[in-house]
Amino acid sequence: MNFYEKLVETSLPLARAKRIKRVCVGIHYTIVELEKEGIGLVSTLWDSSQGFLELGEEVHFWNIPADMVIKKYLSSHPIENSIALATINAVFSLSFRENSYQRMVIEDPFSEIELSPSDEILMIGYFENLFNKLKSKVKKIWVLEKDWKTFNFKVSQIKNKLKLAIISSYLLLTKSLEKLWKEIEGIPEVIIIGPEVPLNGEIFKNTPVTYLLSFKVKNSEELFKRVCESKGLNSFLKAGLIEKISLRVK
Repeated sequence: MNFYEKLVETSLPLARAKRIKRVCVGIHYTIVELEKEGIGLVSTLWDSSQGFLELGEEVHFWNIPADMVIKKYLSSHPIENSIALATINAVFSLSFRENSYQRMVIEDPFSEIELSPSDEILMIGYFENLFNKLKSKVKKIWVLEKDWKTFNFKVSQIKNKLKLAIISSYLLLTKSLEKLWKEIEGIPEVIIIGPEVPLNGEIFKNTPVTYLLSFKVKNSEELFKRVCESKGLNSFLKAGLIEKISLRVK
């Protein structure tokens, strides 16, 4: 069973007897809300190589069982992937309130990780604010913005220099994350960051990931509206619709 199959299998029991209330696939983000609370937010995955994407008339998401939607995460259709991962995160957001993962919550992983001027960091995905915050604290930040296999250096070549790796959760949508495990194995600290991060530390227990940094929804009604209006993450944060939440995996 690969990592993505494990993600589906772990979420399916939590999805039983839950139905989708409503879905919006916005230009920037996709949002799924369950009938009995629970909301999931992810980036909308677009694949330009496939041209204009349209779901067939037979495909529906509103008012159908959540477990049926979750299984579509293993499909090859970008829109189905986005909706399915948002549904996975919606069911995890519900279970998170009720289980022992609350003990894993921390204020900020970057306040726990000690960095020195001789340290080097890897960023897979460019986080401008974070880059500006960390660049004065370390010797070098290596940045891979797109396909990590196309750059003029390999992660394995610099791995022994690295104290920390920061990875975009968008790789959960493109399903590029599992390919990285061997590349980053041995790096002391690994943070996966972004709205796609599921609030379930167990899924990452046997991976190099040490911290999760995701977002918790505070105002689902206004957030749904802004996703429909093609607003972005900065808009959600400034309006207080979501807040950062960090978990220690190990």
